[in-house]
Parts: sequence; structure tokens; C-alpha cells
Amino acid sequence: MPKTKITLFCASLLLAGCAATGENRIAPASDTNPQSAHEVLRPFYAGLTAPLPKAPAGLELDTSATLTRFSFGSCVNENRSMQFWDVIAAQNPQAFLLIGDNVYGDTATTSAAEIPTLTASYRKLSSRQEYVRFRSKIPMLTVWDDHDFGANDAGGTFAFKEYGERIFEEYWGASDEVRARPGVYESHMVGPAGKRVQFIMLDTRFFRSDLARMNYQDPSPKLGWTMPTNDPKATMLGGAQWDWLAQELSRPADLRFIVSSVQVITDAHNFEGWFAFPLERQKLYRMMADKGVNNAVFLTGDRHSGALYSARIPGINRPVYEFTSTSLNFSFGKGDSGAREPDASRLGGLWSDENFGQIDIDWAANTVKLALKNVSGNVIEERTITPMD
Repeated sequence: MPKTKITLFCASLLLAGCAATGENRIAPASDTNPQSAHEVLRPFYAGLTAPLPKAPAGLELDTSATLTRFSFGSCVNENRSMQFWDVIAAQNPQAFLLIGDNVYGDTATTSAAEIPTLTASYRKLSSRQEYVRFRSKIPMLTVWDDHDFGANDAGGTFAFKEYGERIFEEYWGASDEVRARPGVYESHMVGPAGKRVQFIMLDTRFFRSDLARMNYQDPSPKLGWTMPTNDPKATMLGGAQWDWLAQELSRPADLRFIVSSVQVITDAHNFEGWFAFPLERQKLYRMMADKGVNNAVFLTGDRHSGALYSARIPGINRPVYEFTSTSLNFSFGKGDSGAREPDASRLGGLWSDENFGQIDIDWAANTVKLALKNVSGNVIEERTITPMD
């Protein structure tokens, strides 16, 4: 076996009662057999010394500045056109949030614990000059989704998630706080008192329970195979992240953006989303109400379509909005595809065009403009809301 390869087959053998040695050979079982693939793989990962890719030099976000404009987006295929980076930079945002599927690095990774296609995807992204130029101009905040986590639709049982986390943290230069705990969730406070914006970047992958799936159907369902589960043990965020979120929602902020790589409000499809864990979504809504969070907007991705949503949450005295922006350069269609997905919570179209989100904050008027723009910089759809007092 090559020293730099270990397969899921090997991992299954290890779980059956073997342990990896420093030379990646299979050793006899001990009296303290590991209980999970993650435990089995840790000695192997500890022995990997090859340098991991790092993002091109970037700017730090000025957390003392009053934030009036930022942009966000998701789903970047490192092999496709990168012209959108220059278009977004021309809007002069003070920050850009890249909220998942930041590369498509999960190709053929099911038998390689080092996820080599993920590191190769990051290296390819770093070679794209539009992206390098953008990094030199606009501060970026990042969190992951499935394709840069390591496997399509994967969650907490993904065998290679700990190395996926290591790759993510090395590439994006994660903070010491993030590196010190499992998962990649974090928060940022920007601006002075009275104009303080909080970004809460949730990790909806590392801890998430397995999805419940429909039984086989022919023809396949057009809007996905995922079904809701009412299992009280199923989790979206995991216990430690839930505790952290409660603390974050208790911090004083004038405006909050809660970033989830998958959609929160909608029930109109059966792809991934918080709808798959209705008890967890109720917990999120209840926590927001209990903490008196009347000033939050959800920012989401994953769907390869952009849209605006709204929901009434008991205990919150104004509508809560969700802004989905995706994909930056990997669309699956053109124009408004909303007819295929009727949704009472959606405020307008379901736009399949390649897009990004732009948020403008008017502190004097206490308004926030949510603008979905195409990759030429033209507005597809926009709405002005009043999420803060």
C-alpha cells in the first residue's frame, strides 16, 4: 500500500479490529479498539507531512469600520469562468462572504482519506488570477458546504471530515479559536456601538446527523430525495455549536446575519435544508425568540438558484427574511424557475442565473437593501427591509 493512500476498505478493516501504524500497515487489534472511522484515521492523519494549499494573500476585515455594503455568494467551480470576481469587486463591498461549495473538491474522494481532489481544487482556485486579484482588494469571510467539506450531501458521519477540516483551516487561515475546536463555525462583530453588525457563520456539515431518504422511486422525484425526520436525537449543529450559538445570540448587536450553507425557511423542495430537521429548525426559531433576536437575516446558498424568503416566527415581532444567493459560476439553468417549485414563503422568483448577493445598510433610515445581482452586476431582484429598530 502506498504511504500516502488509505482506502475506505482499509478503514472498514480497521474498524473491524485493527489499528494503523506509523507506516500505514495494519496492526493486530488491541484491547482498546477505536469506535469510529474518525478515531481510526487520526494516527494516519498525524503522519501526513505534505504541505497543504493556502489561499493567496488577502486583506483583514476592518472590524472597527461602519459597515454599509457587503456581498456574498456560494458555489464556485474552480474550473469555470472567474469573471464574476472582478464584477463583485467593482461594486466596492467592504467584505465578501463565501458561504460554501467554495470549490468542487469532492470528485472521486470516497476511497482516499487525504481527499486529494479537494487539495487539487484549492490549488486550481489559487491559480486563477481574477480570484487572486479579488483577494488582494476585498476582505473575505468563509464557511463550507458539502463539496468543500469533502463529499456530496455529507454530514457528521463522513469518515474523512477531520482531514477536510484541516484542509479548510489551512487554506483559509482559520483563527486560533476555530482551530481549537471541531467544526469551522465562528462569528465576527463589525462596527461601533449603535451600528454593530454580527456575522454568525454556522457549520451545517461537521456535526449534522444523516439525512432521512425516501424509498426508491421510478421516475425519480424532481425536487430531491430528502425527507424530514422527527428523531429527537437528530441534530443539525451538534451540542457544542448550539451552546455557542446561544451565547452569540446573547451578545449585543444592532443587525445580525446568520449564515447557513443550506436553506432555512423553505419547505418547498426535498434537497438539503433545515426542513429535513424540523425539530432543530424549531429550536433555532425558539432560541431566536427567547433571546429577543428581532434583527436577524439568514444568508444561505447550496441551491444553484437565488431567491428571497420570509417567515413569521412566534415571539419575533417582525418578519424574518432569508436571502439565498447561489451559484457564482455554476448555474443549472436560466431565468425564473419558480414554477417548478411553488413556495408560499418565497417573495419573488427562483432565479437560476449565475448570481451574487449584495447587501446595503442605510443606518440613518434603519433599512437594509437585499439585491440579487447577475454576474454582469445587474439587479435581478431586490427588496428593502427593516430588520432593525
